[in-house]
Amino acid sequence: MEQWIQELEEKLNRTSKNSSSPPSADPLNAEKKPTKKKSGKKRGGQPGHKGFEKFLYPESDCTEVKNHKPDSCSSCGGQLEGEDVNPYRYQQVEIPPIKPIVIEHRLHQLECGECGKSTRAKLPEEVDPNHYGTRVVALVAVLSGLYRHSQRTVKTAMAEIFDIRLSLGTINKLRMEASNSVEKAVEEAKTGSSRCR
Repeated sequence: MEQWIQELEEKLNRTSKNSSSPPSADPLNAEKKPTKKKSGKKRGGQPGHKGFEKFLYPESDCTEVKNHKPDSCSSCGGQLEGEDVNPYRYQQVEIPPIKPIVIEHRLHQLECGECGKSTRAKLPEEVDPNHYGTRVVALVAVLSGLYRHSQRTVKTAMAEIFDIRLSLGTINKLRMEASNSVEKAVEEAKTGSSRCR
């Protein structure tokens, strides 16, 4: 009987502070949290706090730095001169217009004046016979593999963001190309990890 009474008392005294129950389940006589006194300060960042400054890019990463100085005093209108050793820094970040780099190789065909046979030039050895560069292949692989987008979503993203038009078949081909290019490294990593065990 005493044990049963003790259990009932524990249930009566159970609040969100001493159990996992939500505050809405607290009994009416439960001790309320003390209300926080208003500080009198305005909402948001206070003068002197770092705030946005911790996200600023270093000056060396800025494409351009423009200095703006006031000409006259906002109070009396007097002319202002001098330097501010610690000016307020405001940065505007923009993505540059993305335009694909398209290099056209023209393979001319010339006719021999001696025998009349035509010979067409070949692509230089340093030119990848694939129509798409390594960055395009890598981006398609990341979008479809790492971010798990469908081939249609990848096709739309490549067209709308990068102005690169790809067919669904080409996207699948580039995915396989990326997969094959890292296959050896993946196998070596698996072998290395199994040796460490």
